[in-house]
Amino acid sequence: MVNVGVLANKLVAFVARKAVGLPVDDNDLRRLTGTVLYPVMREVVKRVSSNIVTMRNGLPRCNICGKGPFTRRGLYLHLIRVHRYDIISLLEEEYRNIVDIIAPFDRKY
Repeated sequence: MVNVGVLANKLVAFVARKAVGLPVDDNDLRRLTGTVLYPVMREVVKRVSSNIVTMRNGLPRCNICGKGPFTRRGLYLHLIRVHRYDIISLLEEEYRNIVDIIAPFDRKY
């Protein structure tokens, strides 16, 4: 099994950028995760990033603590400074959920 904690720590900034709508490159995700884990981690990042930011009245807010409204950059900084460990735990949890679903079918993860 992969040590997701180390990987998740590297992915915090990527997830926060994706969540607030700042530009991200999927090649960066592939480089961070490797080609074997890339399909699974792409889904994990998509699920986590869609859950940590909410829009109210057209303005982004933190869905973890409810603070806001923020600018996109302000929310990005808030997420990586205040909620770094929350995002890591969300990534680890979502990874385990996905692996538990696909584990009976494929043993390489």
